Amino acid sequence: MKRAPERPLAALLGRGAQFGGDLSFEGRVRVDGTFKGKIFTEDTLEIGVPGVIDGEIDAAVLIVSGTASGNIRARDRLILEATGTLKGHVEAPSLEVHPGGRIDAIVRVVPAREVP
Repeated sequence: MKRAPERPLAALLGRGAQFGGDLSFEGRVRVDGTFKGKIFTEDTLEIGVPGVIDGEIDAAVLIVSGTASGNIRARDRLILEATGTLKGHVEAPSLEVHPGGRIDAIVRVVPAREVP
């Protein structure tokens, strides 16, 4: 499946950075550091290879190359790269798992209209 060209990043939580709390954003954001809490976007959230998000994730598109754990919801699609790990509860209308991607989760793949 051919991906659309990447848009510029709106924000980056860099390698070694740590943040906790509630975060919502517009535009494409990448997390290469550690985030604990709730994160929400109507756009794309990327978790880079060193990145870790633990808590509640709600994104239109979620691309996981690092680790996502907790309650994870992708409203349009979720892509788990070969280096990625999903843990917890996952809901998405479309789930793409590359060879090597690890899942230790309860996963529901449901039509987009059913994802609350």
